[in-house]
Amino acid sequence: MSNETHELQAKGPHVPTEERALRRLGQAIELGHLEDLTGIFVRTAPRYLVTYMNSQRGGRLSSATVVTVTNQSTRPNRVTVSWYKGFSDDTSPVGQSTFSIPPDYTVDFATRNLPGEVTITNSVPNPELTFDEGRAIVSSTYREIAVSARVYYARGDNDLDLVAVTDSKVVRINEGNVGD
Repeated sequence: MSNETHELQAKGPHVPTEERALRRLGQAIELGHLEDLTGIFVRTAPRYLVTYMNSQRGGRLSSATVVTVTNQSTRPNRVTVSWYKGFSDDTSPVGQSTFSIPPDYTVDFATRNLPGEVTITNSVPNPELTFDEGRAIVSSTYREIAVSARVYYARGDNDLDLVAVTDSKVVRINEGNVGD
């Protein structure tokens, strides 16, 4: 039994409770359809722009951005989230992570790890972002993805004193939003 399969037997918020879903997740891991590919070059195309990202630590208020991606393709989809500072172009991300997502699965990409009580983060850049504000670009092998994004704001050293959660606007690359 692999380490990943053994970890799936432990109860936790990221482990399905329904037997069929747990079995499907184990199979996806064994086939390599669900895995963190950070640090490996994967050819993807930019699909969405997350218009606001904030990731801060050490001040009176901390923040972290989470981008949720659901694979709607019928094939495993390699998805990359690239994080950029506000006053920079799209050639040098300050952080990036890539994940292979099986069909119908959802993965949370975050600027840094957050406690499981706040939200489960599946993929974070290395190093984590701790003093950054800007935007994110979501790229994928196949275009059939659904994307949402939010910023979590908290007080204290452990991020458990949640103060606010805001939604960030997500727009298709090279298209403006309609003022909504």
